[in-house]
Amino acid sequence: MRIIISDDHPVVLMGLKAALQSYGDRFRIVGEARNGKELIQLLAQESCDLLITDFSMPGDPPAEDGLAMLSRLRESYPQLPILVLTMLSNPALVQGMLATGVRGVVDKMSMTKELMLAIDVIRAGRTYLSERTRKQIENVSIAGEDAGTLSPREAEVVRFLAQGLTVSEIARRTERSVKTVSQQKRDAMRKLGLDGDKQLFEYARSSGLL
Repeated sequence: MRIIISDDHPVVLMGLKAALQSYGDRFRIVGEARNGKELIQLLAQESCDLLITDFSMPGDPPAEDGLAMLSRLRESYPQLPILVLTMLSNPALVQGMLATGVRGVVDKMSMTKELMLAIDVIRAGRTYLSERTRKQIENVSIAGEDAGTLSPREAEVVRFLAQGLTVSEIARRTERSVKTVSQQKRDAMRKLGLDGDKQLFEYARSSGLL
């Protein structure tokens, strides 16, 4: 099985590569990328049977990160199975990943235990979610829509705001208008009952957006 791996942390790339190589000749890593730009260039040059990529890989151009990057990959490579390996655990973002066609989401903290299982599930044509991720989504479903649940796009706006980006920068990164991003920020803060940017950062940190 030919695999391309992508992560902006060299240590994670090394760990992922070592984990895959421990299964002998079952997998062959045919390329590595450290940001969205490198990944898109690599996929244009090298075919693979599975892409394992991080979700948050800030870089230039700004659109090649997060949901925008995954949407672009799905548009360019509709048949390519994508497995996201991430530290982010927010249910809204995970649902956004699945909406782009991602076939699996694995928590980096559980990579050693769940990576092989996720690959087997994906190869069987099914979708895999880490145990922690599944539980969080189930909890949100039980709580219902009145529990301040953000949409995937609202969650991504909050993630970027907590990273220190301005509304204009987020608009460029997500290829949305400033008006749209501003509205999504207001909607997110209203749903969460937040009064300012400090509370927004605290929410992002506590809810798996950072």
